[in-house]
Amino acid sequence: MRLPDIPQRHHRIVRTAATLAATSLALVRRRDVSADDQRYLRLGTALATGGLTWLTGTTAFLGKVGGSSGIDDFVDYFTGRGTGPVRYSTEAAADLSAGQLESDFDPEAWWEENADLKSPSFLNAAAAVAAGAAGWALWPVSENLVEAVDHRLPTGVGRGLTALISGGLVALTAAAIETVGSWADAGEETHWAPVEIELPAHIRESVDLLLSQPHPNSPETAEAVREQFVSAQFFVWVAYPDSLHSGDEPVLLDSQQLAQALEGDDIVSIDVRPRDVSSSIVPAMHTYPVTGIVGTSDRSEDGVELSLEIVDGRLNRIDLGEQTVDTDADMLTAAALRDSVPGTLHPEKTGDEDGAGYWSSLEITDGAFDEQVHTLETWPRPEELSIRVDGQ
Repeated sequence: MRLPDIPQRHHRIVRTAATLAATSLALVRRRDVSADDQRYLRLGTALATGGLTWLTGTTAFLGKVGGSSGIDDFVDYFTGRGTGPVRYSTEAAADLSAGQLESDFDPEAWWEENADLKSPSFLNAAAAVAAGAAGWALWPVSENLVEAVDHRLPTGVGRGLTALISGGLVALTAAAIETVGSWADAGEETHWAPVEIELPAHIRESVDLLLSQPHPNSPETAEAVREQFVSAQFFVWVAYPDSLHSGDEPVLLDSQQLAQALEGDDIVSIDVRPRDVSSSIVPAMHTYPVTGIVGTSDRSEDGVELSLEIVDGRLNRIDLGEQTVDTDADMLTAAALRDSVPGTLHPEKTGDEDGAGYWSSLEITDGAFDEQVHTLETWPRPEELSIRVDGQ
């Protein structure tokens, strides 16, 4: 995993490391090494300066990926940059005619053709190289300056003061970026959209388990569902910030952006879009009669249910929901049905000893299911499922 892509929760570690590196670099003095070794110290200081510049420019230091927080927000807040559209025009005096106002050069088109030159990674690397070169060129000047400060202060105070200032600036910059980023996040409008995912292996295996069971009515239906599932693309709906809003144009997320989009969202359904629909599923609209129950195969108890939805003859959705139980199955026993004639009411006792009332039907729901946040990782695995086949 690349350093800029480390999880959000580890950014504080990177910021701490950057602060300690800046502090340590400020403690070193030219007089600490012999004259013959000073050129190596100069080179090491330049490399360290470039590396530190690169580290503080990575997303691991700046915060969330996608522009909703980080250095862009920090700069925009204090400079007003990006508050309106930027228009470019150029003039080539030798080629201008009386009515010509602009040259044929189009900066916007040039930037689009050279998009890599303005990517955050490229700009950060360029800044690191420039900082290292500047560190090398200015090293004698900076050493003269800090030594002059050291001579005016008691022994060790100058070192400590410059180290405190260097490390403090890095720490304060990180804190300021985080604060401004949180302000930007608070003002962002959230949008919802489907994102295509690679179906996790354990979910694919759970669906394969359902489809491997004998279909109670039609083997042809089971085969059609299997064919569509094998060729399908899978999508889940996620919230995303203004910074990723591109109108109607698709946005390709990197691995960290995708992880952030999926993190914390309650995912209880996965949309399915089969690429190959050689044969339509019959009936055209129904819930596939083989479902998986987490924790129990007894319909008298509630649980979590994994099911497949068919719409317009296509596999449309994989659903994870609470299993609802119809207690009429317990009430209408064989004896009750034998003695019943049209017009016979079969009231159902609720089990309330105080006689609080009767219900003609009772649906049991699992409140814990609504309270739990379901991520793709928490979806049931094959070994957790008991199979239920309807229509048998």
